[in-house]
Amino acid sequence: MSWDRSSSAFDSLGFNPLGGDATPTELRHETVEFVGPHLRVAGDLSLANYHRLSDMVNHNRGYIRLTDAHLMRRNGEPTNLVVPELMVNPDEITFIGQKPATSGLTGAEETPRPDRPSMERVRRQVVIFTSGHTLTGTIHAFPDTDMANFVDSPDPRFIALVDVTARSLADRRVISHFSLVLVNRTQMTAVSFLEKAGRAAETGVAVE
Repeated sequence: MSWDRSSSAFDSLGFNPLGGDATPTELRHETVEFVGPHLRVAGDLSLANYHRLSDMVNHNRGYIRLTDAHLMRRNGEPTNLVVPELMVNPDEITFIGQKPATSGLTGAEETPRPDRPSMERVRRQVVIFTSGHTLTGTIHAFPDTDMANFVDSPDPRFIALVDVTARSLADRRVISHFSLVLVNRTQMTAVSFLEKAGRAAETGVAVE
């Protein structure tokens, strides 16, 4: 049996299977909100060895760990319930958002990087409907991307949008703004590129 001395005792999420809380390097944390049909909570999320929030989330296995988790009301107002650690089922997350004031990431960091050669992508405006929200924002996609192919693709599971406005379908007066949103593909009910949507309001196509 061989032993790879170069491998650390930490998995991709930064946990040590041998016990203890020590980490090989100082871990980067981001302040995020998890929003789902039965959940809205804000807390700190460790990026472990990843440089981008989207990479960490899309490579995650199992529940996602939040620390200093604050339970929030549907309109985004915080409640008095705070727990030091919360394990969240990603299947129950509709989207993960970062507010402009707390985001450590820029939209450019969610675009293809020079070390990842690819065809040139362009910024495209989209509207995404989920069971509880309409989300409008910008994705970076190929100019000739077909909507059917975009929605049918299984990867990545969480799609990155920047400069996002989220409006509650239960109460359209409840509007939230995020610098970055990762939308769970399995929670999307309808999607359209806004250049093909005709009349569009700030938070989505005209549905009234």
